[in-house]
Amino acid sequence: MKVDNFTEKVALQKIVLVYKDVNQVLTINQILQPNSIAFKKIQYLNIGITYADYWLKFELKNVTNNEIKLFLAFESVVNDSIFLYKIANQKIIKTTLLGENLPFLGRKTKHRNPIFEIILQPNEKAQYYLKAVSDGQPMNLTAELLNNQEFHYWDVRKMFFLGIVYGIMALILILNFSFYLITNEKIYIIFSLQVAFSLLCISYFDGFIYQYIFPNNGYWSSQTIAIGIGSTFLCSNRFTTDFFNLKKLVPWAYQTFRYFTYLIFALLLFSFLHPLGFNIFIASMTALTSLVALLLFVSILAVKHRGFASYFFGLLATVCLIIFGTFFQLFLIGLVPGIFLTHYAMHLAIVSQSVFLALAVNDKFRIIREENIYFQVKLVEALNQYSQNLISNIESERQRLAGEIHDGLGQNLLVIRNRILLTLKKKNSSEKLEETLRMLLDITSDTLDDTRAMSHNLRPPILNTMGLTSAIKSLVEKNRSTSQLQIDFEMNDSVDGLIPKDLEINLYRILQESFNNTLKHSQATIIELRLNHTQDTIHLEFKDNGVGYDPKLQLQGQGILGMKERVSLLKGVITIESIIGKSTKINIQIPIQKL
Repeated sequence: MKVDNFTEKVALQKIVLVYKDVNQVLTINQILQPNSIAFKKIQYLNIGITYADYWLKFELKNVTNNEIKLFLAFESVVNDSIFLYKIANQKIIKTTLLGENLPFLGRKTKHRNPIFEIILQPNEKAQYYLKAVSDGQPMNLTAELLNNQEFHYWDVRKMFFLGIVYGIMALILILNFSFYLITNEKIYIIFSLQVAFSLLCISYFDGFIYQYIFPNNGYWSSQTIAIGIGSTFLCSNRFTTDFFNLKKLVPWAYQTFRYFTYLIFALLLFSFLHPLGFNIFIASMTALTSLVALLLFVSILAVKHRGFASYFFGLLATVCLIIFGTFFQLFLIGLVPGIFLTHYAMHLAIVSQSVFLALAVNDKFRIIREENIYFQVKLVEALNQYSQNLISNIESERQRLAGEIHDGLGQNLLVIRNRILLTLKKKNSSEKLEETLRMLLDITSDTLDDTRAMSHNLRPPILNTMGLTSAIKSLVEKNRSTSQLQIDFEMNDSVDGLIPKDLEINLYRILQESFNNTLKHSQATIIELRLNHTQDTIHLEFKDNGVGYDPKLQLQGQGILGMKERVSLLKGVITIESIIGKSTKINIQIPIQKL
């Protein structure tokens, strides 16, 4: 092929002839013997898994008077050993070695992909022979011949795509770690490990392991893919069984995943202990990928049938794994050419699976959150109902006690007082007896008044007979007449019928408790009470000019707790503001419940 300054890029496949050395015995000197070897064209240079050596031959001619530097850039980093021989006048003038067996630091061109640097002198014509050595691993000799500018474009395009891939994976890792911190669920750690080991796998195929992790050791660089694939499968199996609850929903699938896990452990161990272990591991994992993907697909359909909620995204993840995984397996065994889709099929499989599984985990997190909210609402409703029943029982018991006090104790006290009055009317009573009877009469009258007041406090009869508005007005007037408080009361309209009948007692008790707290603790002289309502809300404001208290101390007795409980039953909101030495203000908003 003629080369000039305007050469940009040429696919190696277009300019090479190929020979397959099945017995792996030929040397470059034998290849150079006239008419000894018959090179021929092949369809594409993705050879696949092979134990044969491959020889590639091409010719370059510099038709300019300037030195030209070219780069022969290979797409794959997994080739075992590649020798490049430069031949001029049937003599070997240069030999270069690349491949996994050569440490990264031993390369002349420090790049994550295997790169041969080709320099053509002015008007030079040279033949080049590539010898690709294999020991049963995948061989992909897809490459491009690039000038300096196009080489940088080629590299930038790859890095742009890889930046997107690694950015998505890193974001998924961060999100899952955040979910773990929020929920403390181990499923997020398992999924994060799966994503991390998947990153390890694609970083091997991108050459980053070879370049940055083991630059001095080709063996451990190769073994990284075994560790990455094996660990990814182990985490994936654990994630699948835990996330989809296969142990309970699909026991047979759970047991099958366990057997696959044991098999992967055995294969991974064998890859380190036996010379052929790595090759067997790669071939076995290629087959296991299809089996596990198929098992995962069937398992998800099974859990869907059993009512599992977050199956949809898991199903999409499995479909993507099957599609892109199939492309990658066909690529590894050499049945499809090394194009973008096939070369990056593993990247696309891992990214799509990770994204959809992340959505599945998030969807399950959403469902769990909604279920928690639902149960919290039901719990609050149950607690409110319990509180309502408890308060209703208390009010019923108060009403019973009020009746017994009024009808029993009150009547007995009234009889005693009347007997005393009859005795005092008799003229034959002694002066001493009369004095005693008058004292008893005073005590009995006071006790009778206290009994009536106690009966009214336990259950104000006016609430049942005259309604909530009259009961509130009566409560205000009672506190005016029995205390030294100056009460500024404002109520713009009746509140009757705005609250269900069985809940009206709660608003009454809230006001009653507010007055009691003011009388007992505040040392107030003035109370401002506003009770108004709009179309939708009852507004209650109770303010005194007492000594107040420090809200930070949270000094809340049974009275305030009871008020808050009753406001909650009315589905309202209460706020209490207090300033030490000045005042306490209670604001309550109660929604009007349409009857």
